[in-house]
Amino acid sequence: MYKPSRRGQCGDLTLRVIRTATFSSALRLCVRIPGCTVVTRNSENHMAFFCQGAYTLEDPDPIWSSAVLQHAPPFQNYAWAVSVKTWNHFALTYHSGLLHFYLNGILRQTLAVSASSDFTRLDLGWSPRWFESAFQGDLRDVHVWRRQLQHNEVVMTVLNELPYSDHVLHLAPAKLPSAAPVLKSAWTRHVLPNQPSNCAASVLVPVLDHTHIDLLQTVVPSLQQYAGDSCQVNVLLVVCARQNVNTTRVKGAHDSVRIIQPEVQLRWDACIRYGLQQALVLDSETPHVAVVAASLLPLQGWLSGLVSDLQQHSNASAVFSKILFVNGTVKAYGSRFEQVYDDYLARQVVRPVEMYAGYPWNYGPTMKTMAVQAAGCSAWLMRSSGVNKLLEGGGFSLSLGSYLACSDMALRLHQAGRTVLVSPLSSFIDTATRTQREDPATMQTFEQTWGPSLEAQYVSGLAFNATVTWVMQCGGPEGSQAFNHVQHLEGQLRLRAQVQRGWPFCEHPDVLQDMPFSFSERVYRLRRLSAYLPSDIVIHHKDYRQLAAWPWPPNNSSAYLIGRYSWDVDRVHRQWAEQMRNEIDEVWVPSIWHATSLEQQGVQAEKIFVVPNSVDAHFYDPDIWDPLTLPQQRRLSFLTSFRMDDRACWQAVLVAYLKAFRDNTDVSLYVHTGTHPPLPYRRDHVYEAMNRFLRGNNDTYLRSVSLYPRPSSGVPLVYVLEHELTQLELLRICASVDVMIVPTRNDGWGVPYMEAMSLGKPVIATTWGGLADYIQPDFAFLVNFTMTPIRTSDKGLRGAAWGEPSVERLIDSFKKAYDSKDLVDMGRNARSRVIERYDNEIVSSLVLERLTEITESELSGNRSAKALDMAKDQIPLDVVMCAMLPKPHVRLNRTTPALKVAVVSTAPPRRCGIAIFNSALLEYLQPLLPQGSSVEVFPLIWDTEMPALSGSAPTQRAIRQENYGDYVSTARAINAEGFHAAILQHEFGIWGGAEGSLIVCFAKMLEVPVVSVIHSLSDNLGDPQQYILQNLAASSKAVVVMSESTRNKLGAFHGTPSDNVVVLPHGTPVISAVNPAVAKAMLNLTGRTVLMTNGLINPMKGVDLVLQALPAIVEEFPYVLYLIVGEPHPDCGTPCANYFAELVAAASDHRIVNHVRFVTKFLDDRVLLQYVQAADIYILPYKDRITTNSGTLTMALAAGKAIVSTPFDHAAAVLAGRGVLVDFDSPVSLQDGILELLRDESLMTKYQREAREFLLGHDWRSIAKGYASLLANITMRS
Repeated sequence: MYKPSRRGQCGDLTLRVIRTATFSSALRLCVRIPGCTVVTRNSENHMAFFCQGAYTLEDPDPIWSSAVLQHAPPFQNYAWAVSVKTWNHFALTYHSGLLHFYLNGILRQTLAVSASSDFTRLDLGWSPRWFESAFQGDLRDVHVWRRQLQHNEVVMTVLNELPYSDHVLHLAPAKLPSAAPVLKSAWTRHVLPNQPSNCAASVLVPVLDHTHIDLLQTVVPSLQQYAGDSCQVNVLLVVCARQNVNTTRVKGAHDSVRIIQPEVQLRWDACIRYGLQQALVLDSETPHVAVVAASLLPLQGWLSGLVSDLQQHSNASAVFSKILFVNGTVKAYGSRFEQVYDDYLARQVVRPVEMYAGYPWNYGPTMKTMAVQAAGCSAWLMRSSGVNKLLEGGGFSLSLGSYLACSDMALRLHQAGRTVLVSPLSSFIDTATRTQREDPATMQTFEQTWGPSLEAQYVSGLAFNATVTWVMQCGGPEGSQAFNHVQHLEGQLRLRAQVQRGWPFCEHPDVLQDMPFSFSERVYRLRRLSAYLPSDIVIHHKDYRQLAAWPWPPNNSSAYLIGRYSWDVDRVHRQWAEQMRNEIDEVWVPSIWHATSLEQQGVQAEKIFVVPNSVDAHFYDPDIWDPLTLPQQRRLSFLTSFRMDDRACWQAVLVAYLKAFRDNTDVSLYVHTGTHPPLPYRRDHVYEAMNRFLRGNNDTYLRSVSLYPRPSSGVPLVYVLEHELTQLELLRICASVDVMIVPTRNDGWGVPYMEAMSLGKPVIATTWGGLADYIQPDFAFLVNFTMTPIRTSDKGLRGAAWGEPSVERLIDSFKKAYDSKDLVDMGRNARSRVIERYDNEIVSSLVLERLTEITESELSGNRSAKALDMAKDQIPLDVVMCAMLPKPHVRLNRTTPALKVAVVSTAPPRRCGIAIFNSALLEYLQPLLPQGSSVEVFPLIWDTEMPALSGSAPTQRAIRQENYGDYVSTARAINAEGFHAAILQHEFGIWGGAEGSLIVCFAKMLEVPVVSVIHSLSDNLGDPQQYILQNLAASSKAVVVMSESTRNKLGAFHGTPSDNVVVLPHGTPVISAVNPAVAKAMLNLTGRTVLMTNGLINPMKGVDLVLQALPAIVEEFPYVLYLIVGEPHPDCGTPCANYFAELVAAASDHRIVNHVRFVTKFLDDRVLLQYVQAADIYILPYKDRITTNSGTLTMALAAGKAIVSTPFDHAAAVLAGRGVLVDFDSPVSLQDGILELLRDESLMTKYQREAREFLLGHDWRSIAKGYASLLANITMRS
């Protein structure tokens, strides 16, 4: 198993099972296995070891692209190497003769050992946590593998038995490192206290309709096995469902588990109340009562940890466990009450939000016991006496469900002067495959009960009462810094974020795409807060050359305007300096260097404030990230990160590195880069650019060097990483190297340096620009520089200069780093400086202090509005021209009750949702208009459809989409022919001009009142589209949206004032209630349980996800038939045709071939309605998160269907409590959602009833009345 100078040969799984008499002996053995990491869980009272973490991964660079097997070896071959039972992370460190054993970050045991000659560092390579974070497994599934692993392959799994998905890496052995292991200092502070006394509890496990019985097979014995030494667990299964549960269905539970069942079926909190009452009677002598959800798997010591914290904190009434996702990140560790926008109530409310969801399990704040405002109900413990008082006070009596019931409990305990804690000593893994969402009725009950007091509590916690709007980018350096600042400001002031584009459509999606969920959720939450509240302070935190990016800062506003800017050359453009002098109230800059630069350009010193950039030192903590084994990693490794443009000085770094280490192959330089302008990333292109530069160099040695594809002999390693890294990937790489260097000529602040310093890495850097504020010689190898004029095509930088680093000093710095014995100490100094001065919390306190000063001084008197004359970003010329057109005076020429209305829209036979919508609306609108009224449709058509539309009236006047003359002639006709109003149906893609700009030209040509109907609002609107929406709204007498949520989005996301915005819902046909059996008989579907998706088919429709979920569904319900009603979208072309062909191929799978039917012919309304009425479950598995109005969803609701849908905007707003919402892009979640309805006929009936009731009053006639009233109002003379 072990060979000298080689890392253990466990890639071929020849590792034998080693049994030891004691656990201490096992630890001593493990410390001598090179690269050993304890991976398996305490199974059958023995430990198993898997040497997996000490390998070098070679080309084709599987660090980023691991192979995934469909089949794998039988389980019995790997019983000791693949984990069984439950997830735990074990780590061993060695220091000064002591071996430290950690379990889930808690120091459990310390042993004296003698170091051996073959000792090596233990925490190398891919940790168990990395493998476990690579996929979301369902811990209940067991699959038999059929393929033996090959030599030098290794597999890891997060499953309790066999992998549902598994990652296989091809490995090659490498030399042992010589460095000694580093003790993880952040963990040593969290030592498990002495065993608590009287560690016993009655543990309630609620069993509801959606609880899988097989979960109980795992959770019940695990609760007992992992409770902790000398802890006693009495499990009570509280069966509040209709399903029959007995001890024979739970293995090993005959003598240790009791089942209690109320006479009637109960919801979650009523079930908990009943169980608590019974526990107090049945186990009256037991000192504690705990509640654990059936989907949780406990980690070692879960009960002893809770009891210990409860005993140490005398004022605590309840202690909650840390809940982890399967990938080892935090799911729940306490919540706090913040303002959120509630779609159901259509207003802002105060609700509990998770504080640390998605952060690493050992994230600093979650590694200490914490008092919290509230917590989720997954796992918690109380003293029995406290439970009795809680129940007497009305606890668990409001039918709030699992999400809000414990928030209610916490609030009741706080009212009684008691404390609620979360404990890091007790952890569970949540195996649930689908996010549970609350019924709107429960949220309304919670709001009625606690809303006023929570609002008062929220207001009392504010530092001041002014409203602050923080204008930020979705990504990039500015966006990242804005996110960091607001992390600790939410809840201390009335704060909202204005972000033009949401993830994943933002300018730099890498910042948010794999950051912790609660981090990105905070941005989303602040972004959705109402934009219609006045802003007292606006902080414009974007590129300083984008001062006027729409829609903020607001023009003619009295708000106090702060520019939060940074730049990386010796001066800013004169125009921007003038704007800072004259139009901004004050400027925040990150460094003294920036402040001095502005003063030299005439900006008043009293307007300039230094607010440094910051970093989350808890997240960028070397003690929470296992280092990776990087490809071909040598004794000393460097990381450089840059974009290949004029600003980066990568050539100087490459030259210095190659010259510093000529004929030295004991170093490695890892290169993370991107192209400029952005192009598809090609690693070989980056290498070729480097080779081309070297070949053109005057130095003979450099000209002889080739880096790729066959590196020259004796040349130090230059390794270009496989793809552009996300924020988290870059963090992991940085944590795995020794020194960081960022080659730039312009260092405004150097965020990568700050992050590397927080990770405890020394840096090679100049002290030019903002770096001078924090780069110090006790942790940096300093490089001098020469100021040189900028030569670039960027007009905004002409006349400026930047700092050119010295190649000779770079060479010297590389050599000093190689020879240094103090790199660890330098890294420690770097991290200390970040913690002391630049942590998010510290800088946020500076921001709050300054904002408080502004509210006390600058906002105390009356402020006058002022116009802003700020430069706009470049947008297409015709967008600008349409926006600049003058709007003629609107004529109100109506002298009789009769109305003449012009409607511009797509129209049949064009097949699209807007054409259908417009036809249905006009069918019901025309009879409601006063006698003598008329409506004329001017259809928007493709230019190739002229001279006439098939089936349309020969006299019908049409507008060719890209023909400007048609818009002009149509506007003249409407103005001259006695029309009183015009309705414009709007969606990007149906109007001509760049980005659809001709709708603005057209609206401004009209001399009659305009009603613009907005059909969809995307999160992916660029500046031109934002500008079009705002100008369209300004040119319209009324803007119609179809929900309050969309109305809020129009303001919050797109900066459109609310004055003329009207909510008129999407109409529906009147669909009579028909027994599905009758409709099935007419369609030859008798005896089938019908699932249905309909509409024009495109890749974002998500039908492929349903087909993936179908095998498990039809296995349990063999009479299920999935109807796919629709044809490929005609506007989509080849991609939709190819997607449809893929669906047909997927449906030929032998497991589902008799359970799928395509209906692709055109269906008239009558036949389509028959299919809808025949459906038992309507499925909308959309992948598009931004669908604001879905006609098919509206039809399904009107038909009274039970609906399973992903939570796109429209569905999230209307289906909570009226249907099943499942996770995006998750066949497993879809499968569970559909099975939930098929298994529970009463739930299906409930959703069918509530769907129909919800749309009462939404029929087309009722909606048309709203349009008729609106037309009457806007055409009436005042």
